[in-house]
Amino acid sequence: MSGKGKDSLLGNKIAAGLLTAGLIFWGANRIAGTLVPDEAPKTPAIKITALPTASAPVAAVAAGLESIIPLIATGDVAKGEAFVQQQCSACHTLTPGGAAGVGPNLYGFMGAPMFSGSFAYSDAVKDKAKGNWNYDNVNAWLAAPQTFAPGTGMSYPGIKDTQMRADVVAYLRTLSATPLPLPSAAEVSAATAAAAAPAGAPASTPAPAAEAAPSIDSLFATADLAKGKALVMQQCAACHTFTKGGAAGVGPNLYGIVGAKAFSAPGFGYSAAVKAKAGAAWTDDTLSAWLENPMGYAPGTMMAYPGIKNAQTRADVIAYLNSNSASPEKLP
Repeated sequence: MSGKGKDSLLGNKIAAGLLTAGLIFWGANRIAGTLVPDEAPKTPAIKITALPTASAPVAAVAAGLESIIPLIATGDVAKGEAFVQQQCSACHTLTPGGAAGVGPNLYGFMGAPMFSGSFAYSDAVKDKAKGNWNYDNVNAWLAAPQTFAPGTGMSYPGIKDTQMRADVVAYLRTLSATPLPLPSAAEVSAATAAAAAPAGAPASTPAPAAEAAPSIDSLFATADLAKGKALVMQQCAACHTFTKGGAAGVGPNLYGIVGAKAFSAPGFGYSAAVKAKAGAAWTDDTLSAWLENPMGYAPGTMMAYPGIKNAQTRADVIAYLNSNSASPEKLP
């Protein structure tokens, strides 16, 4: 220090201070850039998914089954009602508070909890009682009850035509004080898009020509009585009795039916549609034609059954029915 009291190193100290401050600032900036980058990361550390919409979408349709959602709004309610009255009313009531019959009352079931109420449902369908009846699960149930709930007591093979299922459901939804809302435009659009073939999909190859169906007469040699009985008990016993002298139910008693006079069982009230065919003997051929397509055999019949399409299965059934007799006929 000079005699005048001035620090000769003051300038150096100031320069050193500025340099130190600069180094500290630069270092802090580098550290901050590492901890908090100024560019967005390529992959977010936390992925935030979209919030669910307020209304849940209609449940997915069973694999391979055509949706009826695009057809409901334009469904023919009158055709659906005619079909239900003809094929369902023998087992179900359709009025408010109607008593259960062979099956449960169907008034107001659309939108209601599945397989609920006082009706004694089988264990097979109780396992499927999840949620409410909507357009998709009703569609799957009506298409094939046995596929929807294997082991169900519903003795009905299903409605195979998609438009007819839509017409039936369009009518069933009207059986309510507060009908289930029609599918929204978004639901119709989604169902239509799902049904459309993928873009660029290769054209399907034509199916091979169907072979001529064998004559029913040639199938009795391989008929399986046990299979025939199983089908009869599963699909026919809800409406018919099979014991000698058994009372008529929804349909007539079928003991000794093979070889008996057609549509002539005592005590049963046949419809006018089948009375025109009454009196002729039930042969294996006429029974096969009747069982294959009751509505085709006698248009207007009240027989609520779409028929057995497989010829061998019909042979099994006819062979069993023939055995259920005091004097079985001689089949071909």
